[in-house]
Amino acid sequence: MKPFKVLGSVIAGVLIAASVVSAAPNDPAAVKPMPISTSIPQDSYGGLKFNLVINGKGFAPEEASLYVGPNSQIMIPIRAAAEALGYKLTWSQDTQSLELVKDNQWMSLQIGQDKYSLAKMYIPLEVVPELTNEKTYVPLSYFEKVMKLQVMASPTGTITISSSDQGSEEAASATTKQGTITSITYSEKGGEIGLNGYAHGVRLNISDETEIVSSDNQKLKLTDLQLGMSITAEHSLVMAMSMPPMTNAKKIIVTDTRPAQPTLGTTGVIEEITASEGGSKRLVIKGDKLSDSSFETIVLNVSSSTPIIGTKDNQPIAVDQLKQGDKVYAFYGPNLTKSLPPIGQAVKIVVEN
Repeated sequence: MKPFKVLGSVIAGVLIAASVVSAAPNDPAAVKPMPISTSIPQDSYGGLKFNLVINGKGFAPEEASLYVGPNSQIMIPIRAAAEALGYKLTWSQDTQSLELVKDNQWMSLQIGQDKYSLAKMYIPLEVVPELTNEKTYVPLSYFEKVMKLQVMASPTGTITISSSDQGSEEAASATTKQGTITSITYSEKGGEIGLNGYAHGVRLNISDETEIVSSDNQKLKLTDLQLGMSITAEHSLVMAMSMPPMTNAKKIIVTDTRPAQPTLGTTGVIEEITASEGGSKRLVIKGDKLSDSSFETIVLNVSSSTPIIGTKDNQPIAVDQLKQGDKVYAFYGPNLTKSLPPIGQAVKIVVEN
């Protein structure tokens, strides 16, 4: 999938003051939505709200609701976005297809068909157009791969579509991320690490060209990275259109001291919290293991000195603020009881907030 540039930040006042373009009046009332998992598009994940900005003009969420669709691609209402970009759209009820025209450009698409037409050529995007609440939705990749526009997705939820001469200044400041390694996978050519979980995170491709160093500039390898480590990542300006966004890491700086033993990890939900001696807490976490040696269900003791970090802003969270139902990434050492589930001491807790 072709990567695209990342938007660093969009001033909130732009979204408030921007003119809103509604797609609803032009969509035919007779069109019935296809069945989907929920009756209303999901425009958030874990509190992350999506906002659409077209050539610097913001859309109110109720007018251009976005959601995460198949293959983790962000789905965009095509009429609202395309008309804001100057395209004329014509809907065919008989064929369930949409035609887009601007100057000498001609494009078309058909509901349920992964065959996006551009000048009589078909471009597959691995996701089909959908009818949802009487609006036609396409994957975000449509605007880059078919319309040839600049597309940027901020981990904070702002999606920007613009002409090639727009947005480069905002993107230039979004090439550094700080946070906690929440996943590690290996491949023949390198690997991938997840930084700060899902809702506010990013996936970083690691290759032979990625420089990995310690805080005192000692050279490290991918295998030296461990779950729960705090890092600063310098990465490419471009990001793949997924949730969380994916990009290539240029440099990884490990800001933690390397642990003496391997760190294990479990991502899941806090199912139970009980008080322990000395003001500490005992958490029962159930979910998915983050390595082969980890556990799907783990019981961890968390003290006031245990680092607890939120993914939204990398700020510390007090142990008393943890609550049942929180989604967390829990990291712990290999010294565990032989009980089922095993019990151990938390090394670090990262909360999806």
